Amino acid sequence: MKALLPALLILSSTLHAATPPREWTSADGKSKFKGDLVEFSDKEVRIRRSSDFNQFKLPLEKLSQADRDYVFNLLREKRRDSGLKDGAHADKITGQFVKAVSKQGLNYQVWGNPKLDATKRYPLIIWLHGAGQSGSDNESQLGGAPKNWVTEANQAKNPCFLLAPQCPSRDIGWKEQVAANVIALIADLSDHLPIDESRIYLTGSSMGGSGTWYMAAKYPQVFAACVPLCGGGDPKNAEVLKALPFWVFHGDADDQVPVDRSRVMVEAVKKAGGELMNYSELAGEGHGITGVVYPREDLRDWLFQQKKEAPTAN
Repeated sequence: MKALLPALLILSSTLHAATPPREWTSADGKSKFKGDLVEFSDKEVRIRRSSDFNQFKLPLEKLSQADRDYVFNLLREKRRDSGLKDGAHADKITGQFVKAVSKQGLNYQVWGNPKLDATKRYPLIIWLHGAGQSGSDNESQLGGAPKNWVTEANQAKNPCFLLAPQCPSRDIGWKEQVAANVIALIADLSDHLPIDESRIYLTGSSMGGSGTWYMAAKYPQVFAACVPLCGGGDPKNAEVLKALPFWVFHGDADDQVPVDRSRVMVEAVKKAGGELMNYSELAGEGHGITGVVYPREDLRDWLFQQKKEAPTAN
């Protein structure tokens, strides 16, 4: 891992209060001792040993992988705490949609409020556009996006970040390498911004609705809830999808993506034991339902209540 911070960071009193003395283990596993972490960097730590209160520095390479991972996670959280001011993506968080290109070459726009309290963590919504917005202009992907979710009133109630990647070609769609690039972008943003990784939400319409089904099945560990509009997926993925909260929308008069595409998926997931599957079939509505669905307050209320459970410790 490359250097993240040039100097040792002093552990705050708040963090001290939340972290009891830790048992540290040497890299070879032969030596263990209990002590408080006083300062840390990506190169070394200063520890106060509990047995005699002596303080000493240790290079991270002298500690076990578990101890190194613990310190790297502290560094990551410190980086996220300052992410809105001087982080790698701070210049993109302006209160407007800002264009950018990911490390993997994926065009995207991102919205965030620079006035948020960065010591707290906020949901991230990923919007997947339809086939007609594919391309390289890094502009048209916002067509149909839930931009009303970032209004001042809605942000006051449910503050969040919103990510709108652009698929390079409708012939590729939201799958395979494009899907992998979206996941890599989510990881990059989460490493540098105060994103609540237990509340990452995926939604999309048409090709984006199908992409929502696909990516939820491919990367179920990433998302806390999914909202596919007028899309469809592979019923064979029902077993994987059954544990994820879904709210599916489709117009019964859709002449571009048959409503059966959603009906089949909903039925398959429910048959597999999915108890978190919600389905709203919109009477008389055609294919363009984003303007009907995304303004719904009940949808926003439901979505922002969804949260992944923390992994159970072994």
